[in-house]
Amino acid sequence: MGERKMYHEGILYKTMVWISRLAYLNILWLLFSLGGLLFFGFFPSVVAALAIERKWIRGNRDFSLFKQFWLEFKNNFKQANLIGYFLIFVGGLLYVNIMLVSTIDHWLRWLLLFLLFGLAFLVSIISTYIFPTFVHYNAKFIDYITYAFVVALVSPLNTILILLNICAFFFIGYYFPGIIFVFTGSGLTFIMMWFSYQSLKKIENKTSLYMKSTM
Repeated sequence: MGERKMYHEGILYKTMVWISRLAYLNILWLLFSLGGLLFFGFFPSVVAALAIERKWIRGNRDFSLFKQFWLEFKNNFKQANLIGYFLIFVGGLLYVNIMLVSTIDHWLRWLLLFLLFGLAFLVSIISTYIFPTFVHYNAKFIDYITYAFVVALVSPLNTILILLNICAFFFIGYYFPGIIFVFTGSGLTFIMMWFSYQSLKKIENKTSLYMKSTM
């Protein structure tokens, strides 16, 4: 009976530790995003959160959260914004083209819309994996896009699980709004990093493709 009580207390303690970590990480994500006026701070904050969560998933939790977040934010500031706004540019370009094609009064419109929506779906999937891939590998800009595409291609189940968990997060948040405020940044990035990391390790275990992982 005593062992069972200690077991449950251990689970409760670990749960509270994880909740406090994610809540603190979310505060940092929010403060650094606002500190960069969102326009400059949002994507580096997302990358910093993902990098820290990757460390947690790998079992490395013995570090100062604030110092590590600032280090990741500062070191990846330029590339994170470059990748983020490149994706926004591509997404905006697709949106404009979809709007323009929608006005065409010709049977060819449906073919073009099909191709454009297919491309938009592909960009969305790549966008899901590109930042987790960015914090996992040391590579060139174009390589991150390639790696993200490969991960999405070979791990459709994890892509579905990411989507389902994000939907579940907002479903729970609908009934408990405080969760959205306290865990939006850290919660959503953790979902993305957890499943992306499983996919990345699976690929590394099955392929001889050389991709240099960060420590």
